[in-house]
Amino acid sequence: MGLKLSTKRKGGASKRRQISDAIEIAKDYRTDVYWEGEVVWRYADWARQSGDRRDMAAVA
Repeated sequence: MGLKLSTKRKGGASKRRQISDAIEIAKDYRTDVYWEGEVVWRYADWARQSGDRRDMAAVA
């Protein structure tokens, strides 16, 4: 399961901004971010690169 973004958002926020906001939330929930059905950011990749070892066994 991951965080799914909707293309319909009030306020005219850009796609880049929406994805950026979703990534920050996804880090807390340790999940991936999807845009229009495609993965645009993976928690496991970020955790590996950043050295974040919080519960890596669950991600691998």
